[in-house]
Amino acid sequence: MSEYLRQFLKEDSGAISVDWVVLSAAAVSMAIATTDVLDSTIDDVSSRLEAQLRNQQLSDDFVQFTSADFEDFYQAGTLTEAQAGDLFNAANELMNGDIIAALEAGIPEKIAGTLTAQEEAALQAIASVAHQRNIVDDAVLFEHFGIGTDPSGGTDV
Repeated sequence: MSEYLRQFLKEDSGAISVDWVVLSAAAVSMAIATTDVLDSTIDDVSSRLEAQLRNQQLSDDFVQFTSADFEDFYQAGTLTEAQAGDLFNAANELMNGDIIAALEAGIPEKIAGTLTAQEEAALQAIASVAHQRNIVDDAVLFEHFGIGTDPSGGTDV
């Protein structure tokens, strides 16, 4: 019997299975621990990022009144420079989506000639803001309002 016990103790063919079970358990335990640490860290980072974004004030100070965009209206006697400035400031208060919607609705009316001079001036102010915010293609603005870069010659107006 002692011979059988000695052979049993010397036998190592099952030891590899035990090693793999222990190593697998250790890997799973480390993965769970890492997930727990990362979960709290990610929650902290995301809450700080959310707070930062909520408190962030975006500036559109780069958008400035450009009197030259209203030259045709000055020459026609439709607007004074002060009135054009007021229209521009009102247009600059609009959100980008509202500016795009106003241009999409106004351009066909401008082409059809159904806009009053005041409505056309307001649309010109919206186009001027759209150009400076770079939210509408220059070719469209140049074609309909004379603002932006001439796609055929590349000159800025």
